[in-house]
Amino acid sequence: MENTATKERISKLSISRIRKHFIDSGYESEDFMISPLLRFKTMEGSPRIIEGGVTVGIVCNGTAKISVNSRTYELRKDYIFLLNEESVISNFRCTKACMGYLITFSREFVDSINVEVPDFMTAQLLVTLKPCIPVSPVDIDRLHSIATVLSSSILKDDFQYRDKVVSSLFTGFYYTLIAVLSKYASQDTVKIGHNRGDKLLAHFIANLSRDYEREHTVEYYARQLDITPKYLSLICKKRTGKNASTLIDEAVIHKAKELLKQSGMSILEVSQRLNFVSQSFFGKYFKEHMGVSPSRFKAASAD
Repeated sequence: MENTATKERISKLSISRIRKHFIDSGYESEDFMISPLLRFKTMEGSPRIIEGGVTVGIVCNGTAKISVNSRTYELRKDYIFLLNEESVISNFRCTKACMGYLITFSREFVDSINVEVPDFMTAQLLVTLKPCIPVSPVDIDRLHSIATVLSSSILKDDFQYRDKVVSSLFTGFYYTLIAVLSKYASQDTVKIGHNRGDKLLAHFIANLSRDYEREHTVEYYARQLDITPKYLSLICKKRTGKNASTLIDEAVIHKAKELLKQSGMSILEVSQRLNFVSQSFFGKYFKEHMGVSPSRFKAASAD
């Protein structure tokens, strides 16, 4: 009975049904963009670099081959592909029946959203090592459901709180996507990484996701992998465009912002939670990376 119900629910989200919501218009603001359901076209010309944050593509029909950062992946129905500012697309060839839609989140939005650090780092890892993944019928159902409600809200005439509703739906889609990616990466059948460098990066991200609150040095994580700090940074730089210390800082700052937004925690408590030697040192570290002091950030978050 459960399987039958699932099939019935999914059948309601066929391409013809989705197309009714994604007529000819999309939506674009400073933080978000969603395209209508469209027919993908083969890319010609020089390599392209994605700008403006993180782009999620969902394939609803047909097949395609895409080359991202010199690696080629095959896309089929119910596949998603993930692209960010470091993604270089050198080839995209698709069948005439290949259709889908795109959703883009600005870098400012991605940096501001409250996602747990392990999930945040896992998403970054997948964008780097496995940017094209198949999605289960249940999970694709969840993503389509939010997208169709989102596009339906966009197509309606202006109504009170319309922009807030649209923003909330974009946020809901992002949280659902992160949950799907985290589940995908945790499956035992998934093997992330093509070679030793990929595997070392995957292990580094796993260790960082576990220990970032108390360990902030490249030396610590290099020892865990039995390699030199220089080699670890080289691997990270080659595959993500960022060195190891930058990835560590991103994890620490991401958590620091989350904790500072919690009104019940003082700046001293946040600095202690993240294992800084003093509140003063934490303040300098935070301002160096965010451009504002922890106190100003905390006050602005409370507004």
